[in-house]
Amino acid sequence: MINIDVYSDLSCPWCYVGKRRLDKAIQQFKTTSISVSWHPYIIDRKTASNGEEYMAYNTRRWGGDGWTHSLRREGQRLGLAFKNWKIWPNSLHGHRLVHLAGKQKGPHGQGKAKDVLFRMIYEDGMNISDVGTLIQAAKEISLQGAEEYLNSTDDVDLIWSEDLHAKSEMGISGVPYFVITNSGDKRETISLSGAQGTEQFLAVFNHVSKH
Repeated sequence: MINIDVYSDLSCPWCYVGKRRLDKAIQQFKTTSISVSWHPYIIDRKTASNGEEYMAYNTRRWGGDGWTHSLRREGQRLGLAFKNWKIWPNSLHGHRLVHLAGKQKGPHGQGKAKDVLFRMIYEDGMNISDVGTLIQAAKEISLQGAEEYLNSTDDVDLIWSEDLHAKSEMGISGVPYFVITNSGDKRETISLSGAQGTEQFLAVFNHVSKH
């Protein structure tokens, strides 16, 4: 068994790319089973609570969106079009929804929630800062009690705390960030920072599965 802990921000487009590459590697790796758990990371705590318009945010932070050209090229190779990316969302409540999915459906539920939310942001032009959008996502993955949960403050402090832990205790300064551990007699952990290629993931899987 290989366990992967992924630190990722829904507002991070490279995390969208990184998940797709990881998924491809897992599909190709047949040697042993792999379990993936998702952890919150909030790159920009100053993002407006209701999200920000795509170009306005890019201009404020980087002077424009020229940096996305290589991102879009890499995405196209994976079938990720970024065809309707309109909003840079505040990801706090999206992380709460992923957490709820984990509580109800385990790591697989977390992964499904990530897929739906990434699609909504980057392909459907939706704003996951909006609770109504998140309720729609919850229905898509058949979560129970999501409306009441999202309209409460449940787990808000937990998300902030986990974000702080990742930054302060683990020293993570950029995402996606992957912690890959085997469950064999000789426990070994390898950490990878950035949207690794599928081949890099496969090389690490092969290495840790032998220990």
